[in-house]
Amino acid sequence: MALTLYQFKGGMNGLPNPSPFCMKLETYLRLAGMPYTVHTVRGRPGSTTGKAPYIDLDGKIFTDSSLIIEHLERTGGHKLDGRLTLAQRAESLAIQRMLDEHLYWVMVYGRWVDPQCQRESDGYLKELLGLPGLLQPPIAYLLRRNVRRALHGHGLGRHSRETLYQFGIADVAALGHWLGARPYGFGDSPTVVDACMAAYIGNIVRQPWTNPLTAATAKYGNLVAHFERVMAQAFPELSTKAAA
Repeated sequence: MALTLYQFKGGMNGLPNPSPFCMKLETYLRLAGMPYTVHTVRGRPGSTTGKAPYIDLDGKIFTDSSLIIEHLERTGGHKLDGRLTLAQRAESLAIQRMLDEHLYWVMVYGRWVDPQCQRESDGYLKELLGLPGLLQPPIAYLLRRNVRRALHGHGLGRHSRETLYQFGIADVAALGHWLGARPYGFGDSPTVVDACMAAYIGNIVRQPWTNPLTAATAKYGNLVAHFERVMAQAFPELSTKAAA
């Protein structure tokens, strides 16, 4: 099996990737023990959806991190979720949907749109893309405009800043109460939902600047510990650097 993972450039305070979707998929590949190579996407992704991550699996392109994981689980013998009951798989899916379709948008708002964080996000964008000084302002403007439009179309962007953050903080609280004192979502070993959780919590608490969502999330010690646990298992080389 030849698998190439196409994803955005990695790196943000010791994270594998600043995109939770890219990080989720690569974390899954590592937890499932699937060999792969990485191709860094520069510019518009070459997938049919125009988004990353995507994979080339034996010459066939698969898109969307959730669909990719579902395919790899189904065709690879359910390496992570095979021990779960149907009820647990349904529970796992509901949590993943909350993260991918709801919390994600609050995280994106806090990273790119929140006017109170614009100076910090401008600096990070320049570092992330390696843009010359003259190109940074128009690129930042276009990015924010596109994200605002997407947020408005989703519906969350029609709310106030305070309400938006309240939505995200409620998601994190629900996740923290659901996990409780368990090391992983469903027992003593990680499943697909753990890859997803770690990707979001990591991308929130490791963001280079703070906002109400990052501050609230950092208070859930069980979620931060879960993220660090998954990192140590999936990315020991990065986990060691972060601890140093």
